[in-house]
Amino acid sequence: MIAPGRSEPRIAVLLPVAYFGGTLRLVLNVVRSFASRSVARVVFGVPADHLPAIEDELAALRAECPLVEVRPFRWRCLDRDAAACCATAAGLEVGAFISSTYQLPADAGAFFCDCDFWFFVSDRLVHPLVPLRPYGVLVTDHLQRYAPGIFDAAMYGNPDGPVWDFLRNVRTADVVAATSAATARDVVSYAGALGHVVRIPTTIDIDHFLALAGGHASAGGAAESVTADRAAPYFVWVTNSSQHKNHLRTLRALRLYLDTLGGALDVVVTGLWTDLFDPDLPAERIGDRRAVWDEPYVRSVRDAVRTTLGAWRRRVHFRGAVPDAEYVGIVRDARFLLHNVLADNGTYSVVEAAILGRRSISSDYPQMREIDTEFGLGMRFFDGCDPLATAHALLDGERLPLAAHADPAVVANIRRRGWRGADEALVAAIDDAIRAPRRALPYL
Repeated sequence: MIAPGRSEPRIAVLLPVAYFGGTLRLVLNVVRSFASRSVARVVFGVPADHLPAIEDELAALRAECPLVEVRPFRWRCLDRDAAACCATAAGLEVGAFISSTYQLPADAGAFFCDCDFWFFVSDRLVHPLVPLRPYGVLVTDHLQRYAPGIFDAAMYGNPDGPVWDFLRNVRTADVVAATSAATARDVVSYAGALGHVVRIPTTIDIDHFLALAGGHASAGGAAESVTADRAAPYFVWVTNSSQHKNHLRTLRALRLYLDTLGGALDVVVTGLWTDLFDPDLPAERIGDRRAVWDEPYVRSVRDAVRTTLGAWRRRVHFRGAVPDAEYVGIVRDARFLLHNVLADNGTYSVVEAAILGRRSISSDYPQMREIDTEFGLGMRFFDGCDPLATAHALLDGERLPLAAHADPAVVANIRRRGWRGADEALVAAIDDAIRAPRRALPYL
């Protein structure tokens, strides 16, 4: 029930871990979407240690949505007995407490209990949540179902570990929002969700990206700075350092493209920590990222750059994470965009490329097919597990038409699917969960 004395609900949107990149943009757009509706007040919970790193993004949010309260929090762990006491005090009926450790988001007050609903924009909750309030989880994908190597094998053998707790927190949520139809099916068949499952549309911030694109156009191109030492024609590979991004097969495909097929384009690699794949990266550029540099998978990709690409590695330029305005310049000056992963929630980088008049090629999996259909992008798909098929797709990418401007019909289609165009399904599901009696849980 809504707290006494208030006519409108208060929703806490919580970022459970210190995300950057696409997930950070996602949560900011969810906050904007909720705040644009007068039916609820929004509290944005951010891990306290993460606040300094995203202060520019928060400043922009405050300017756009002055009524949103940004509130730092830290996770507090509880043992089984303490969790049971908290649940009982909140009137929550639980059949059995089956874990040794639970967690609650601890703000300056009392666990966001002044809010009527908690909405976590990720399922990455490492312990079972004690749901003092009805809550929801936004699930972008259940990646471990398709790429189990993203977690250490031993983690799957621990029933009280995070791999299973990610699923348990989705299973017991009152509302689960999925960003694609394929993920919505996984939420039911894999996570076993007991609550209301809602398919939500994309949350791309089209206006922000168009403003960046317009600013870049007025400032002129940036091709000369993209490849550092020369303005060679190139395509852009947008990725990050995670194992599901399929780097090793992509490197084999690049060797085939450049060596066997005579590919004409250089490659610019951009995304979080991707500069750490560069074997020639100066030590001072590693800085405080030594732990990532030393990760076995990152090291294996770096080794493959040396051995698989050999002398061809001079045609591959690792840029790492770049500011948004620079990213716009890189994509605008590229011939096309490459996306090659084993599985995930799909990338809206292909949508951003379309806004800039650039086409994309992508590994073939359901979420990307859905994005291609929804936005009318006309992407070229390939088998991401077949390096030769990938190499031929890259060669086809050279022949994709270039446009000085985006197709107005595509931009109009994208705008209709921006966060301002989000329907009321999620808000309605949250409102129903707030007003409904708390349901008993068979276990927690």
